[in-house]
Amino acid sequence: MTFRDRVRPDRDPAGGPGPNPLIAALLSLVFPGAGHVYAGERARGWRYVKITALIVVPLLVLLAFVVLFTDLGGKISLIRPFFEKPWLLIALLIPNALLLVFRAFTVVDSYYVAARAGSRDTRMTAVFAIGLVFLLLLVLYPHGYAGHRILVSYEGLTYDLSRDTRQEGVGGSSTTDPTGSTIAPPSSVVTEATSTTAPGPDPFEGLDRINVLLMGGDSGVDRQGIRTDTMIVVSIDPSTGWTAMLSVPRNDINVLFPETLPAYDAYDCHCYPALLNLLYGWAFEENHRALFPGSDNPGGVAMKETIGHLLGIDIQYFALVDLVGFVDIIDALGGITINVTEAVYDSNYPHEDGTWEVIDIPVGVQEMDGHTALAYARSREQTDDYNRMGRQRCVLEALAQQADPVRLINELPTIVPAIADSLVTDIPVSDFPNFLDLLRVADLENIVSIRFIFDAPEFAGTSKSYVAEWIGDGYPFPDYELIQQTVATALSLPPADAIAALNLQPIDEVCG
Repeated sequence: MTFRDRVRPDRDPAGGPGPNPLIAALLSLVFPGAGHVYAGERARGWRYVKITALIVVPLLVLLAFVVLFTDLGGKISLIRPFFEKPWLLIALLIPNALLLVFRAFTVVDSYYVAARAGSRDTRMTAVFAIGLVFLLLLVLYPHGYAGHRILVSYEGLTYDLSRDTRQEGVGGSSTTDPTGSTIAPPSSVVTEATSTTAPGPDPFEGLDRINVLLMGGDSGVDRQGIRTDTMIVVSIDPSTGWTAMLSVPRNDINVLFPETLPAYDAYDCHCYPALLNLLYGWAFEENHRALFPGSDNPGGVAMKETIGHLLGIDIQYFALVDLVGFVDIIDALGGITINVTEAVYDSNYPHEDGTWEVIDIPVGVQEMDGHTALAYARSREQTDDYNRMGRQRCVLEALAQQADPVRLINELPTIVPAIADSLVTDIPVSDFPNFLDLLRVADLENIVSIRFIFDAPEFAGTSKSYVAEWIGDGYPFPDYELIQQTVATALSLPPADAIAALNLQPIDEVCG
């Protein structure tokens, strides 16, 4: 054997071209080291094959297991450390980068081993070089994709969701009630800001009920501040899974402040003398922030404490999503299916971008993207606020039932950008796995759903009403005693018993 043959061990004895460099590179792309074996560098190739078998393959198998693992409890256990210690995500970038370097090196090295082992037409050099670059891009793509998802997840897990930067600097020092009079309370109380992103003890320990106030914010184009036109308290018993949804009207007026808030003494009525859906934004105004201490988000404090006082319960958390965020979240989840029991037609519906359009949603099972679902929940041209409240709870029920928690976890890096700029909540990010676990035990098939409206269906044919009196131009002041008695019954009995005792319509009958 000549020296030339030793350098090019796989060259055809008859003077053939020998191994193809692009094939060698492609083989090493698929399995590092395989290209070297093909090109004749068997000893070196088998070393890379062994490294791949011992390190790369187990990592890929582990990654596939994590992605494909469908047991929710196990999935939550896997992700919990990353929510509690987000820096672990950054640590994952190191093996990802090392694996990228290793794979890229074996592709390039196998290419040159094969190129040295055979003779090539120099006119094809440029073509082969372009092919090598393409293969390197194929190597780069999955690692770049993984790195991007890791960084996005880290950004989401370290983002302070409790702060509502959209409200900073919005509004002045006073607001106006429905009668047109100006109100401006004192601001002598010091606000105590706290962070809500740090991990803590089990948030459900010792609690009979987990109560979360969900709000839909209608910020709109060219509108300052946010109106919380949707206000629904979701209450879950963590031990039994009993679930209730309590809807509060947006146009309730003179809703009382609890005595524990400095805002209690701001007015003689001890109330917020305007529509309830304006309270969130009003609490951010300069002279009002101190009336709701204890958080960087005075609006969240105001809504939790005031609505909790109305319902007679302690609301531990709130979550506010604006219009655009609602659309993005549903789109990120792949849409929802809703059985529309009453057609919705709106000839002049305000699109999220400020334009106007016609909305026509017929009766029947409808597959809805985020925009259509929002229109279904939001339109009121041919109906009223109370009918709209019913559609809103149907959308929430559909979202809760159809949002697969396992998919939520797998698609977290996709969902994070959708919610980062539109979700405001005081639920610590480190506690998100606990809420996913809570969703796992919640009984979403038997939800106790109540709307505290003046003509509630459960009172049909009676003189009862959740409205104690009408104020001004027909704004409802709620009947605190009746509402609190109803809530106490709804949360103390099994769902079927509560529905029967309160003469409620099962939500599956209402929402189809």
